[in-house]
Amino acid sequence: MTEEVGPAVDFIKGIDEDDRVVIIHHWDMDGTSSSVITSRILEEVRGRPADEVSIPEERAYHLGEDDHRKLEDADKLIVLDFNLKADELEELNQDQDVLVVDHHSFDRVPDVPFVNPREFDDEVYVPCSKICLDIAEQFGIREQVKWIAGLGVIQDFGVDSCPELFEELKQEYKEFFPEELSQQQLAKNCEYGRYSSVLNIKPYRDSAHFAKLAYEALMKSEDLKELEAQEEYRQVYEVYLEMQDEFNDVMENYEEEREIDREQCIIFFELDSDFHITSSIATNMSTKTPEWIHLVIQRDDEVNISARCQSGRVDLGELMEEALPESAVEEGAEAGGHRKAAGASMPDEYFEDFKGNFKELVKQNG
Repeated sequence: MTEEVGPAVDFIKGIDEDDRVVIIHHWDMDGTSSSVITSRILEEVRGRPADEVSIPEERAYHLGEDDHRKLEDADKLIVLDFNLKADELEELNQDQDVLVVDHHSFDRVPDVPFVNPREFDDEVYVPCSKICLDIAEQFGIREQVKWIAGLGVIQDFGVDSCPELFEELKQEYKEFFPEELSQQQLAKNCEYGRYSSVLNIKPYRDSAHFAKLAYEALMKSEDLKELEAQEEYRQVYEVYLEMQDEFNDVMENYEEEREIDREQCIIFFELDSDFHITSSIATNMSTKTPEWIHLVIQRDDEVNISARCQSGRVDLGELMEEALPESAVEEGAEAGGHRKAAGASMPDEYFEDFKGNFKELVKQNG
C-alpha cells in the first residue's frame, strides 16, 4: 500500500507550517474518521491540525457556494471519501493545492494528487478510513489512530476488507469487542460498534453541526476509553437515542408499506421522518435479503433515495446515475456511490421517471 498512498504522503510533507489547510469529507462515519486521522497526521507533521474541517453544506455530490466561501483563504484542500468529478477538482486546484483520498468509483483520474485503490483495481473495496490509516503509518502514528479507523470501516461495511485491523483492536480492547469479528457482529453486537453508530452523523438533521461534534470528540480522545468522557460525544449520543426510537418506529411499518417488484427483486419504501434514516433503513433491510435491491425514499424539498443490494448483483452506483432523466440532471439531480450502496437526489417531479428507468436498467443488467 506504500506506493499507492505515495501522492498523499508527498502532499502532506509539502504543507508548510503557515499554510491554511481545509478538509472536506463525506457526511458519514467513514468520512469523519478519515478527517480525524488526516488532521492527526497534520498535527504530527506541523504541530497543529487542519484549520477547518467540514462536510458539503447541502449534502450534495459537488461543492456549493457556501463551501467555496470556506476555501477563499485556503492554501491546501484535502478531499476525503467524497467523489467529486475530475473537472471540479482540477478547477479547485487552480486556487489551492488539492489532495484527494477516496475509494469510490470515479469518472477519470484528475490532474491532482490522487489516492484511490480503484485506480489499480476497479473491484477493490477498501474504506477511506483504512486508506488514511495506511497514510498515517508512513508518518509513524498508526498505533495512535487505528481505533479511529475501525469506527469508520464498520459503518462503511468494510470489515471483510481489513480483518487484521480488527484482530489487532480486539487484542487491545477485548471488553469492547464481540467474539466473532464479522461485519454483522461488529456493527450490531458490541460496544465498539455502538460508538461507531453514535458518531455516524449521517442520519442527523443538522449534519454539519453534528459532524463538528463527532470530529471534536474523536480529536480530544487519545484512546477509545476516553471517548465517552467527551462532552461532544454526550451531545451526539442524546440525539442518537432519539434517532433510534424513530428508526424502530419506521421499521415496524416497513413490511406493511413497502412496494415490491417481485420480478426484478426490488423493494421501494417511502418514509416520513425528522431524521435522514433512509440509508440506515436500507442497510438494515438489505442485510436480511441480500439478493434484493432496496430503495428507501424520503421527500423533503426534493426526493432523496438510498439504495442497497448486499449481493452486488448489479452496480447500484452506475444504475442510479443512468436512471436519472436528462432533464432532471439539468436541474441539479445527482446520484453516485458504490456497487452495493448508492444514493440519489432529484426534484420531486422526476421521481416516477427515475423509478421506471431504474426498473428497466435492473431488468437489462440483472
